Parts: sequence; C-alpha cells; structure tokens
Amino acid sequence: MRVRPYHSARSTAVHVYHEDDDCPAGRAVPWFDKVEGRQDCEPCPQCVRTATTCVDHPAVEHPASAGVS
Repeated sequence: MRVRPYHSARSTAVHVYHEDDDCPAGRAVPWFDKVEGRQDCEPCPQCVRTATTCVDHPAVEHPASAGVS
C-alpha cells in the first residue's frame, strides 16, 4: 500500500525514503525514527520494485489512464 514518503531520522541509516507500507526495509524503521518527507533522499529500491511489479499499485500508470487529464 502506498503511503506518504518517510525516511529514518538516524544519521547512520541508509539515506533513502520509503513510499510502500509493504517494504521490509521501511517496516524496520522504528516509529520514533520515522520522519515524513523525502529530504534529498533517494527512493528505496524495494519500494520502487514493488510499485513497478504490482499492477494495482497507485504509482503504476495504467494504459487506460495514460494521457488523461
């Protein structure tokens, strides 16, 4: 499930943001270390992979809706 972007507040953590609630790396971030936003982080590779492989994921553009405003 797509969620608002967040990343870890720890300076020692990998500098990526997460957008998928099913991402194992994102789930490993304790709630008290989560900071909302992207803050110059790269997207999490696992979140990107999940979004591109799941046809029902909101981040995937469907051919029927492509180019529709």
